[in-house]
Amino acid sequence: MRLLWLLIVALAGVVTGYLWTRFESDAPEIHTSTTPAFVNGQYAHEFRFTDQGTGLERVRVWLEVGEDELELEEQLFRGNLFVGAEMSGERRINVSIDPAELGIPDGPATLRAEAHDYSWGGNVTEVEVPLVIDTQPPRISLSSGLTYARPGGTRVATYSLGEEVKRHGVRVGEQFFSGYPHPSLPGHFAAFYAIPLDATLDTVPQVVAIDRSGNEATVGTPIRLIEHRQQSDVIELSDGFMQQKVAELLPAHGGDVLEGYLEINRGLRRASADRIREICRKSNEEMLWRGAFQPLPNAARRAGFGDRRTYRYQGRDVDRQLHLGLDMASTSRAAVPAANDGIVAFADDLAIYGRTVIVDHGMGLFTLYAHLSDLSVAKADVVSKGDLVGHSGATGLAGGDHLHFAVIVGGEFADPFEWLDESWIQDHVHARLGTGPETALPAAPAAEGESGS
Repeated sequence: MRLLWLLIVALAGVVTGYLWTRFESDAPEIHTSTTPAFVNGQYAHEFRFTDQGTGLERVRVWLEVGEDELELEEQLFRGNLFVGAEMSGERRINVSIDPAELGIPDGPATLRAEAHDYSWGGNVTEVEVPLVIDTQPPRISLSSGLTYARPGGTRVATYSLGEEVKRHGVRVGEQFFSGYPHPSLPGHFAAFYAIPLDATLDTVPQVVAIDRSGNEATVGTPIRLIEHRQQSDVIELSDGFMQQKVAELLPAHGGDVLEGYLEINRGLRRASADRIREICRKSNEEMLWRGAFQPLPNAARRAGFGDRRTYRYQGRDVDRQLHLGLDMASTSRAAVPAANDGIVAFADDLAIYGRTVIVDHGMGLFTLYAHLSDLSVAKADVVSKGDLVGHSGATGLAGGDHLHFAVIVGGEFADPFEWLDESWIQDHVHARLGTGPETALPAAPAAEGESGS
């Protein structure tokens, strides 16, 4: 009798355990990204399904557009209610959605997936992925009119957009200049851009807008480029000067002094330009400056923007570089003022530029003060026009005490002379943006341009 009872208890345990597994409460799991997605063409999405209990019975993926359901994928897995799925493990489904092929109109849609297991309770898990179908490029309404510029110059494009976009601004060749909120017209935008020194007369800057789905629209700006003859200069290199600069800027170099100097003048110069672009990548969205920029007081010009420099050693040309700023010299250790209001973005040593201050004036505009003997400001300091940022010197790749002053627009060097000219500021900045005295703009956009991808 006792043996019978033991058999009954054991059988009851087996049955109970079996029933427990058949009535499992753990639902299947669906692993996927549920972040809302914007779709402008073929869109791919992956779902991964697992079930740790009785196993997966079937999975399904479909698309809801309004009241319509578009079946995308359904899979059934072998098994039964008594033993569960024949195979365990992860199941993957990759679906591809092509709005044009499926005839889906622009607008909201929902990608859904569900999974069923083999439990007797029929556990079901469902997930959804919000989609926005958007196959049309954004609309750009250009409001800035015809302008003339020389290579190296800066201009501003103003425009409005028909929808929220993820990126907008002006593209000039390979360079992109971000747009910012218009300082005087709510809902409009402005982008300062620099014309490359090597631009051809048929260069046409493009206002660009890329929406959240990746659709791109472009509108050409009405601009005419004027030929500009660049100045040339010859710099004679001496052994003493090169030895000094190689020791300062490339102390690990132990080879030929000319070779070391050329490594500085080429490679370190490129690295310095890349570092400046990185520093100037993010700018305050507001226009922080007003009026013309202030030069170094009582200073004589030593070199101009865009000068073609030939470096000569022992009677032969050994290198060529472009001078991308304005060199000004006054007295030794002359006080260097901030050219305009702004926020210090950088104040430290910067390779060939030596001790350097970079001030962010907002909307992608920066000024650079290089070869300083000392620094009077620190990063994040707020400065006003005329505030002391340091004193002139000969640090970096400088041959004597002077200030190297540069204007940077969207990470690219631009002609400083324009920004030092009150008339140019009035005609090409304040009059076009309505930011100066007696230059208020109307509330409505001036003109609409054509958009296209």
